[in-house]
Amino acid sequence: MSLFLSRDDLRELSGRHQRRKVTEWLRENGYRFDVAADGWPKVLAAAVEARLMPSARKRKPTEPDFSVYAAPSKKAA
Repeated sequence: MSLFLSRDDLRELSGRHQRRKVTEWLRENGYRFDVAADGWPKVLAAAVEARLMPSARKRKPTEPDFSVYAAPSKKAA
């Protein structure tokens, strides 16, 4: 898997085929991109995944349970 979307991926995502139209669509829909020397937009695949799968990006990190390492309690015998 590539770091950036391919031209075919950009065409599929935007529904446009000309680089100018693809760039316009990305701008209108709030995608961040850079433009390569050939004029085609460069979009990170991870940015598209994060946008299209928001549940994956909003996961709360879990914390380990350190209670197993606590000193044993002293009970009266």
